[in-house]
Amino acid sequence: MKIGIIHGFVGGGGGTEPTLLALIEALKEHGHAIHLYTVSRPTIQLPKIKITSVFPFRLPAFGLYQRFLESELTKKARDDDLIIQVSGGIALPQRKDQKIIIYCHHDFRNETEKDVTKYKGMWSAYYRPYYLLSQKFVSRMGDENIILAANSRFIRDSIKERFGKDSVVIYPPVDTGMFKDGTAKEARIVTVSRYSQEKNLEFAMEAAGGIGMSYDIIGNTKTRINEVYYENLEKLRRQKSLDNVNLLKNIERPRLIETLKVAKVYFHASPETFGISVVEGIAAGCVPVVPDNSAHKETVPFDRLRYEPNNKQDAQEKLRKALSGEYDDMLGMLGETVSNYSKDSFKKAMVNLVEM
Repeated sequence: MKIGIIHGFVGGGGGTEPTLLALIEALKEHGHAIHLYTVSRPTIQLPKIKITSVFPFRLPAFGLYQRFLESELTKKARDDDLIIQVSGGIALPQRKDQKIIIYCHHDFRNETEKDVTKYKGMWSAYYRPYYLLSQKFVSRMGDENIILAANSRFIRDSIKERFGKDSVVIYPPVDTGMFKDGTAKEARIVTVSRYSQEKNLEFAMEAAGGIGMSYDIIGNTKTRINEVYYENLEKLRRQKSLDNVNLLKNIERPRLIETLKVAKVYFHASPETFGISVVEGIAAGCVPVVPDNSAHKETVPFDRLRYEPNNKQDAQEKLRKALSGEYDDMLGMLGETVSNYSKDSFKKAMVNLVEM
């Protein structure tokens, strides 16, 4: 089968990239002909894959414009038997007899709830094309040739409630094998998150940092906005005299892995549509302490380990219990849940959906 895969940017990391690479691997193993469509030329090697890119360079800004270009890539894939949109953006097939699978990392809330009428002049011209396309996408979401795969039950249920469209749950692939070697645990807390406002890291610093134990926040600053947010957190850390908090940015993957393997507790402060870093923390033998919301109820299916969102007292109480070993009896059950998110499970589920 000729399969067109859409993924706007390849080589920048992030949670969607392992999903793309696992999908390519699975389809190649089953003899499908793959054509990858991107906005900018991939910065990593993808041997034996046909690639079509809009630009030979990476766009440093204009994120909404980039997403609009990504949605337009279906026009280049009009002759493929099947299209798979991997990065979670909106996309519509060019032919009514052409099926498209959209792997949903979110519930399209941002795309469909934006009020574009408040923008005037140049900004109106910037925002309007993408959100007009969003409205068209929503109006056609019920079409039989648009198949949705959700990355969690949380996203499946939200899409069903908002749009009345069913989707199949296929958890993203998490490479947990690298965390298997046992390491002596220390009374440390760790959070892995990009430095971005929606990650609620101010709360994380005050909650986890406020109990006086060593606390590492590990994240990337790929954009200037990320860097500014990181700098503001550094100012907050100094103002609050949180000397036990370490803000680590853009560190190498081996160091991140070792930090997770040594830490006793993994802490998270924001809602997640899945939460790959939470699963990686569990695989590394950390006790997770996460908000009682979103997909955390799936990846951490035990009430004792979830705190009331943004309740610092509740979060600190659970962190102290986790550090003291009170939740150690749950580590075995937590470890069993990790197998649900393996790369093999993802590959098998996606191939079954494609061939169905």
